[in-house]
Amino acid sequence: MKILLKEVSIIKSSTMAFIDFVTSFEKVKVQLVDSFPDLCVYISKSKSEAKGKDEIWFFEDGSGSDKLKVKIVSNFADIKVKYVTSKSQAGWKNKAHKLQGRIG
Repeated sequence: MKILLKEVSIIKSSTMAFIDFVTSFEKVKVQLVDSFPDLCVYISKSKSEAKGKDEIWFFEDGSGSDKLKVKIVSNFADIKVKYVTSKSQAGWKNKAHKLQGRIG
């Protein structure tokens, strides 16, 4: 899945991270990279797989009251993300990152 320079929001509930495309102001800037990511992300087709995990995202249309808005940028990012094809590849590569535990 390629997403370039689009805005998304992560609908953050107490148990899951849901991703939704938006066009409003961001709180976190995400740069999609091929090497040296802070976080490797697996895109799930199931909400239950994203439960409580920073590294597994579920894309969903809709709104929620507790949103973390994220904008995909080409530079000056708060976090660098690489999409991976399996759950076993997903996870934090930068173990000391300030956003660890705040996405999922």
